[in-house]
Amino acid sequence: MSSSSPFLSRRALLAGSVSTAFVALTGCRAAVDDAATPRAAGPVRGGTLQLAASADAQPGAVLANRAGNWMWRRLVFEPLAELDDQRRPQPVLARSWTFNAARTKLVIELRDDVTFHSGRRMTAEDAVYSLEQVKDARNASQLRAVALRLHVAATGPHQVTVSMDKPSDSLFDLLHLTPIVDRDTFPRIGDGSAVIGTGPFVWKQWRPKAGITLERNPAYRVPDRPYFDKVEVSVITDPTALQAALRGGRAHLANGLTSVDIAALRSDRAFALENAGGVFYPLGLNVAAAPFDRREVRQAVGYALDRERIKSQVFGDDALVTDLWWSPNESSYPKSLSDHYRLDLDKAKGLIARAGATGARVPIAFANLPTMKSLFEVVRYNLEQIGLAPEAVALDTAEYDARQVAGTLGPAFLLLHGMVGFSAATIVDAMPSLRTGNPSRFAEPRYDTLKAGLQQADDAARPKALADLSEYLLDSAFSHVTAVAPQYHVRSAKLTGLTTVPLGCVVATDAYLAA
Repeated sequence: MSSSSPFLSRRALLAGSVSTAFVALTGCRAAVDDAATPRAAGPVRGGTLQLAASADAQPGAVLANRAGNWMWRRLVFEPLAELDDQRRPQPVLARSWTFNAARTKLVIELRDDVTFHSGRRMTAEDAVYSLEQVKDARNASQLRAVALRLHVAATGPHQVTVSMDKPSDSLFDLLHLTPIVDRDTFPRIGDGSAVIGTGPFVWKQWRPKAGITLERNPAYRVPDRPYFDKVEVSVITDPTALQAALRGGRAHLANGLTSVDIAALRSDRAFALENAGGVFYPLGLNVAAAPFDRREVRQAVGYALDRERIKSQVFGDDALVTDLWWSPNESSYPKSLSDHYRLDLDKAKGLIARAGATGARVPIAFANLPTMKSLFEVVRYNLEQIGLAPEAVALDTAEYDARQVAGTLGPAFLLLHGMVGFSAATIVDAMPSLRTGNPSRFAEPRYDTLKAGLQQADDAARPKALADLSEYLLDSAFSHVTAVAPQYHVRSAKLTGLTTVPLGCVVATDAYLAA
């Protein structure tokens, strides 16, 4: 099996050049005290795994990376390949794969023992169908632009061939994010009536805004797995209630807690952290809406953001302060540009005054999640300091995601993108803040040229291509990164064998509750 690809070689950590805060962003698992996890003589079979999610499920967005799907998607669905904690692709529904010499063709051999929850055997046609669905904008995959550059064909009952014009840094990112869906029932997935995968648990009931019930898949291909008989996912949007559910034993794992709550639980040996990967937190500005149709106003916002305060107050100092949209483990990361917008309130006020924008009303939309509410409070204070009048527009996560896709978030908006570790070539096409059709409505021929230059650059040309694109983005200022921070799930120390893969999804095939 060939499991290497060009993007992996470009992701070695830059020795001595990256803040140590970033180390936690790149792995799948947080370091915990081994003593916090009980040791059992062997796996304990049976029982119910209780999960607490801070956002409701969105089955119609199963091909996208959505926080509301993190607690269940990887339990019901599986991808062809998955990135490990070193971001190396590992087979899941694929047995192996082989590149041609030019790395423009990838032949994937599939497992022949995979059965959908409907009882039908998975074939190459299902893999082709799933990857083709990524190309459909209605399915909201962040990697649609990547998929559009590929030709996927079934070249045998259990063989898929992926062809491309040139080697792609993004191919395994796409395979990681894309679950294999049942082509017979996928059109009915949106309302939860037909959520059919190949995973260790079967979707049984969805109670919108309340929770999900999953049951053990008795026909799962791995003998004696999973150990749990059932999974209950409860939707708990209040952070205080999330912590209470963990401490009271009503949840074995929860996501969406505030940094303050995570710090408190981290010091309690009854709990442990799962690193769900790093998240970019940008502030987007709509270039078609006043006052952000003026570049100097957008730049003023960059100088007004107190990123150190955001790091401390919102993330408990567990974050990386940077102005850039790329993962710092990118080998060509232009570190000299990472602090382009240093805090300078006088400069920001001057830009606002010259643009005639003093006192301008600025509605800021954000998903009604604990971290986003805390982030908004700091951003609101920062913008008030330079003479703008920010207002909160807190939205339910489903509505927020729908408006993000439709580009109707308004003049300003706070986003979160779990894409730390993806290559820059993937991020420019996949990150909603940057891709074509971004909610900032920024579209310029020069931007397209610079993005294409990065994606076509070889190893020698890549540093300049990424620096040129970064400088252009900083000058255009339609999106400002406020911080890059780890995303943690908190689990009971008794929950053993559970893992979290990059982008936040929980895997519980081998999980059980230790005695």
